[in-house]
Amino acid sequence: MVSDQYRSPEVDAFLAALPEAQRDALQRLRDDIHALVPAATEAISYGVPTLILHGPLLALGATKTQCSLYVMRPKLVAALRASLAPHQASGGTIHFAPEDPLPPAILERIVRERVFENEAAAVRRSERRRK
Repeated sequence: MVSDQYRSPEVDAFLAALPEAQRDALQRLRDDIHALVPAATEAISYGVPTLILHGPLLALGATKTQCSLYVMRPKLVAALRASLAPHQASGGTIHFAPEDPLPPAILERIVRERVFENEAAAVRRSERRRK
């Protein structure tokens, strides 16, 4: 369960409007990401729930039949392509059926790498401001 401190009413409303299978799958994904990054906040960005830590970290989406994890880094998705099967991936997005979520080890790797990228970018921004 997402801590109320980081829960966004807008994200709650987005998920509530989805069909049950997609809503449940994305809520589990949301909870799993927050378990890995408890300090991540939430917002709706570009029309989808986005988890934020030093900038956009990951985003969640759904269609009538599948769910999406927007990784926002095509190179990272490409590097994981072999281990993502049978899930589909295109660009910086991974698509999956609600009944076939991403394996925890893959999700953990994605989250860990995105956190590292965002923290490194935050350090670079901070250093530029000091100059």
